[in-house]
Amino acid sequence: MIQFELCPNNFTFTFLFQACANAVDVYLGAQFHGMLMKKSVQLDVYVRNSVIQFYSVSGELSYARRVFDESSVVDVVSWNSLINAYVINREVMEAFEVFEKMGERNEVSWNSMIGGLVRFGYFDKAWRLFYEMPRRNLVTWVVMISGCAQNGRGRESLGLFREMQLLDLEFNSAILVSVLSACSQLGALVIGNWVHCYIRKNCVKIDCILSAALIDMYAKCGSVDLAMQVFRSSKEKNVSTYTTMISGLALNGRSEESLSLFEEMIIEGVDPDRVSYMAVLCACSHNGWVEKGFHYFNLMLDLHGITPELDHYACIVDLLGRAGLLEEAERFISIMPIEPDNVIWGSLLNACRIHGNVELGERVGSLLIESDRGHDGRYVLLSNIYAESRKGDEAEEIQKAMRRRKVKRVPGCSSIEVNGVVHEFVAGDTSHDRIDETCVVWEEVSREIRKHGYTPGTRGVVFDVEEEEKEAVVGYHSEKLAISFGLISTSPGSTLHIVKNIRICGDCHSAFKLVSMVFKRKIVVRDRKRFHHFESGSCSCMDYW
Repeated sequence: MIQFELCPNNFTFTFLFQACANAVDVYLGAQFHGMLMKKSVQLDVYVRNSVIQFYSVSGELSYARRVFDESSVVDVVSWNSLINAYVINREVMEAFEVFEKMGERNEVSWNSMIGGLVRFGYFDKAWRLFYEMPRRNLVTWVVMISGCAQNGRGRESLGLFREMQLLDLEFNSAILVSVLSACSQLGALVIGNWVHCYIRKNCVKIDCILSAALIDMYAKCGSVDLAMQVFRSSKEKNVSTYTTMISGLALNGRSEESLSLFEEMIIEGVDPDRVSYMAVLCACSHNGWVEKGFHYFNLMLDLHGITPELDHYACIVDLLGRAGLLEEAERFISIMPIEPDNVIWGSLLNACRIHGNVELGERVGSLLIESDRGHDGRYVLLSNIYAESRKGDEAEEIQKAMRRRKVKRVPGCSSIEVNGVVHEFVAGDTSHDRIDETCVVWEEVSREIRKHGYTPGTRGVVFDVEEEEKEAVVGYHSEKLAISFGLISTSPGSTLHIVKNIRICGDCHSAFKLVSMVFKRKIVVRDRKRFHHFESGSCSCMDYW
């Protein structure tokens, strides 16, 4: 155009700035802006908006604001462009101030602002805007439901979903995937099953994303057979679908099936990725298959050209540690080609607790506590190592260090779904409306399983109190309360599904084996690491966890 001496107009510059924004070419875009100013072209609002958008995408926030402030005429798109500029540059509160000053707002204004607040964790303000919005469209519902699910706010995500149900609104795939993710977090099998029924009833197309979400939901609710049914019936299968199923089998203690499916995946010509290998290494770790674990660890690079990352090295350390090969685990860490992080050292520390290695545990625990001072788990693990080794004074010193540094221990929290409602129990919390009845039930359950050999495991209790008081401490762990509530709130013989935020303790594990036998209940407990399927007095983990 320039060579033919054709004069560009506002239309031309609008597209030029869009192109520079797409290419993130700051230098060229600034030249075009300079050309506009030099030629004293009368900018219309569309060109100004494209300039604001260009500078915001390029990270030049101050220039974007200056163009906006110097504009004699701005429209709702101008305001939205400035809000978007602040949001994409992580200046969410600045965006919120701009939003509050807007006179006219459209759906884009509300969606952009709510989306930005959710993305960066300002949920209180996001909720306020969501309910102030004159008319909530489908995009806004998607933003809120998916935002809650992605940020670990499963209960809020499902609460919004129920609101949509009451309003008789239709659900698109994005909402269904997010709701299934929330069900996975909470172990909400009844709601997840309802979603699956809705998908079938309304003939919603099950693509690879929705298929993986269904598989993940069933697997993380402990219903592995249903997850496998979804997997086998899926017409489209990709690496994500396979990996989700492989991981689900591994987490539920079905490691042989997990590895078989991995081999099937390769035969079918689907190349595994780094996450697939993570799932396979976890399957080996859960069963103590050291040789197989190293086989797949080496295969990752040799066959598929995937360079191991920290997560893969952490799996190998966990594998060696769980198998009691602590010296080998430490040696493996020392020859790693990349610097070990706190997760890797944490795996070794946990192995020291499992196998009662005080000397190594003390060394690794001290290192972790100094490098990761705010992480409560490091203190708790080392304290437990001392307590279980009858070193109460040393354990108390760790407790004092936590208090001195104001490190708060994350309380045990367990949830159980009953009739589509998720009930939460927190250790030491009495807010549940049936807590008194629930505690009485556990006392009755405890009396029954004592007849069959149950003795409360109190070795890990640090406090210098009488044995009877120690029994009271372990007697009201959150998962025991959840189990008790389940026993009085569900029909006899039905399966109880529990989700716990931290690792299940040895005492609860022993107790639940007997509860499953005495009360003839299948009990599925998902803790931070894996699933435990209790039935007829035994656990799927074979006491290896």
